[in-house]
Amino acid sequence: MPNSTTRHPEIPPDIPAWLLETSRDEKARVASSGTNFLIKTLHHFSEVFENEFYCERYASKTMLLQCLDPRVKVIVLLAFMVFSSFSSSIVILLALAVIAFAYAKLSGLNMTDYFRRVWAYLPPAVFVCSIPGASSLFTKGAPLFYVLPPGTFGMQNGLYFTSSGIAMAFRLALHPGISLSFAFLLLLTTRWSQITHALAGMHVPLVVVSVLNMAYRYLFVTVEMAKNMMEARFLRTVGKLETADNRRFMSHSVAYLFIKSQGLSEEIYDAMVCRGFSGKPVSIRSYKISAADVLFLINSVVILMLLIVGEHLF
Repeated sequence: MPNSTTRHPEIPPDIPAWLLETSRDEKARVASSGTNFLIKTLHHFSEVFENEFYCERYASKTMLLQCLDPRVKVIVLLAFMVFSSFSSSIVILLALAVIAFAYAKLSGLNMTDYFRRVWAYLPPAVFVCSIPGASSLFTKGAPLFYVLPPGTFGMQNGLYFTSSGIAMAFRLALHPGISLSFAFLLLLTTRWSQITHALAGMHVPLVVVSVLNMAYRYLFVTVEMAKNMMEARFLRTVGKLETADNRRFMSHSVAYLFIKSQGLSEEIYDAMVCRGFSGKPVSIRSYKISAADVLFLINSVVILMLLIVGEHLF
């Protein structure tokens, strides 16, 4: 059977063979040439910009959290995160997870992305890593179920998991998941400039706010430089690359980015000063506390009070 690059009788012979390759041939050629890591790296760099557009799309909606003053959102969501880190009740932690889910739903977020980005990776990984600590080797208590019955391998009590150990593993998994949930809500429903403006309004030192602003913008500049380097490397690569060549290129690229970033940071700061930068964040929009903000704040305080009472009951 002729392959995908077999010439048709009507195709002129002066057309190079690489123009006749299909996408499958191209993938096989790239995989065998050693440049596949360049394509994967470019893909990860592009995801940085895709995430920025993804956040901007949800922050521009007119839903529950998007319509609130950013200062109110930062205070309320941060209060939920701090409370969850001190909570030791599984019932209260589950209630906090439900609250975050309700806020995400009322804010018009994609729930599939919400669960994938928040609950699909870190909480299960923490739970799996904490499973050994839930066994009778580390946690004493009433057996929940046996892994090895008593007397196996000379173990008098056997190996079993305790109810208190499993509860501890669930708590360890719920803590990062809940914190990620509220952080995810804040970042997706609020533009970065609004977050830093809210921090300045909460009397966070201006130096900290300026560093956060410049670090956020400078991150995209650095990613753009690295992306251009990878594209240039891929377009100029002919033949097969060895693994040693790839390692050498990556080490040189890291060194070049470090040197380039130092010089670029000075140029960026000089340009900011020339344009009137004084260290104080400036926003086109003026924020005022509205009735909806007060109502949301009161509602959140009531929820937190109920959770505190439930912490002592459960």
